[in-house]
Formats: sequence, C-alpha cells, structure tokens
Amino acid sequence: MPLISLAALTVLPAGPDGQIRAAHAAGFDHVGLRLNPLVASDPAVAGLPLEGRVRSLMAETGMKLLETGVFPIKPALDIGALAPVLHLAADLGGRFIVCPVEDADEQRRLATLRALCDATAPLGLDVLVEFNPYSACRSLNEARALALAAQRKNCALVIDLLHLSRSGGTLADLHAVEPHLLKLVHFCDAAPLPEGARSLDELRAESRTARRLPGEGVLPLREWLDAFPHDTPISVEAPSKSIAELPFEEQAKRVLDATMQVVRSPSA
Repeated sequence: MPLISLAALTVLPAGPDGQIRAAHAAGFDHVGLRLNPLVASDPAVAGLPLEGRVRSLMAETGMKLLETGVFPIKPALDIGALAPVLHLAADLGGRFIVCPVEDADEQRRLATLRALCDATAPLGLDVLVEFNPYSACRSLNEARALALAAQRKNCALVIDLLHLSRSGGTLADLHAVEPHLLKLVHFCDAAPLPEGARSLDELRAESRTARRLPGEGVLPLREWLDAFPHDTPISVEAPSKSIAELPFEEQAKRVLDATMQVVRSPSA
C-alpha cells in the first residue's frame, strides 16, 4: 500500500493549521501544506505566529509532512528569500517542494531550477516540477525534459492526474518517464472533457475548485496508478464543489474513503 497524504488544495480555505487538523481527524498519516503563499488569500507562515501553531499541531497529532507548496519557477525568483520557508519545510520533515513553471524562457527557467535544487539539497528536499496546461510547462513530456536537463539528483516530477488528462497526456507518456523521476502523484478524478476549446481561466478554475473525488469521474485512475513504481506516494488533491459546504474534517474523510476504494481495487 503506498503512502497516502491529504494535499493542501483539497481543503485550502482551512489554512495550514486547519489542513493538519482535517487530515488527522480523517485518518491520514501524512499531509501536504501550503507554507509558501501563492494567492492573496494564502496566509504567510514562516516567522509568524502561525508557524508556532503549525509546529505544535504537527507534534501533537503526530502527522508527517509530505510536500510543501507552492514554489513557482518565475523569471525573477529570489531563492534567498525562500530560505525561511524552505528551512521550515525541512524542519517539519517534508520530502518534496512543488514547483509549477511560470517562465517561458527555457534557458532561464533551467538555471532557476538548478539553483533551487542546489539550495534545497542540503535540506534533504526534492524539487518536483509540476506541469499543467495553463502554465509555461504544459505537458508531461515538457516537464520530463526540463527535469532531465536539470541534472540534479534531487530534481524529479509530480504528476497531477487532472493535468495529465487536460493536457492530452496518455498512459504511453507515463510509461516513457524514467522511474526515478516519478516521485509523487497528485490524485483526483475528473468530469468528462467538454467539447470545444477551453480558456486558461476555465482550466485553472477546474483545477482549483471543480475536481471530482477518486472514483466519481471518468479518469482511468487504476490503470494510471499501475504505471508508477508501487511505492510512489499519493497526495490526494481533490477540491470538489460536491463536498465544499461540509466541515473540513468531513471533506477530508470523504476524500480518504473514496481514495482507498480506488487504491484497493484490483489492478487492470
């Protein structure tokens, strides 16, 4: 049975402290936390009172940190300014930081990725490149090429199954990826693809608020999971409108129950 974690995005409005409580109440052993703000509504953590609450809750509940987000690779990324949050992630026992790509300049983003890997290697953190169809790195094949070009042992990929679907990725694309790059799965289901072209805003909105719980959509989840090394951790990233009005703890429980049904189902 692979390690299964609750991703921050699933219950993002709860904040990092609420994400820990929800994961623990639902029965998860691991949690992902958004310790580095991405949007204006995300609270800052490192060096502020919230950091103390996060540290205390992780100790009290015995939860383990799997991944930390979000660290976009931008044209003018100040890696030095990230030191407090990177050290916090490492202190909490985190394994991965998640890095979408927001720089279309191939040489510059590669240099930034290498510098980020060099900064995190002494902390024991792996840098995971994340592709999605509304970013500057839109496909699994493009993300794979970037990770390989980095030539850093702590550089790999996170494969978000919604993004794999919406970017046109296939099972053959997954099988073509070197196993050592397949470090983390962002797990969810999705509605059937609508007809016609979709705007970047529509793709972004689906990703952030309108995924489906595992087993409640049309993605070939079991088949795709079988393409990963058997011990690849699963981070359930399934913010869903169908459960958004429930208490965060109940949302997390519904997500875990749905995930376990898929993970325990027979392989194809």
